[in-house]
Amino acid sequence: MNVVNVGYRSVNCYAVETGAGYLLIDVGMPGTYGEFSVALRSKSVPLAEIRLLVVTHFHPDHCGIAQKVKEAGVVLLLGDVQAPRLAEANRWLAKFPGYAPISPDGNVIVPAGSRAAWKSATGVGGVLLHTPGHSDDSVSVVVDGLGAFVGDLRPPEAYAGEAARSAAESWEKIGAAGARTVYPAHGPVFGI
Repeated sequence: MNVVNVGYRSVNCYAVETGAGYLLIDVGMPGTYGEFSVALRSKSVPLAEIRLLVVTHFHPDHCGIAQKVKEAGVVLLLGDVQAPRLAEANRWLAKFPGYAPISPDGNVIVPAGSRAAWKSATGVGGVLLHTPGHSDDSVSVVVDGLGAFVGDLRPPEAYAGEAARSAAESWEKIGAAGARTVYPAHGPVFGI
């Protein structure tokens, strides 16, 4: 499998080539669909070949154009911990110019921690994990043989109090899932 960073502005967005199309992890700010399209073309990733989108959490730089991407025919895959928070996220994100609310219709919901459910939904070995620390709705995707796509999850020492404890537990889950390489939403790829 190949990973292409199709990010723009300050956010890494990853297109994971699966053999049956691409799995996209995160998209950018509201109102930036045009920039996203240019980034895809510049990296030779056809939008028509993107099958699934995962947003690591409901912050504008990670899901700001998710509905626009859905309207282009891409299926949104949400963790079961994210789905109940979608309506609240839409209300909060509405303050950002250009934000199109993410429809609850047509989304695929995957139970966090279930390798079988992830494989069934994506055709790819790995697992979607609930990884709070940065936010309560944060998920990370571990793709077997590649590594972990962690969104904004930072090392535990970057947090204080309960967030630090949550982040430490999240990193333990990621390591236990077999990830050795980390694909963050901001900054360069690094090893665990």
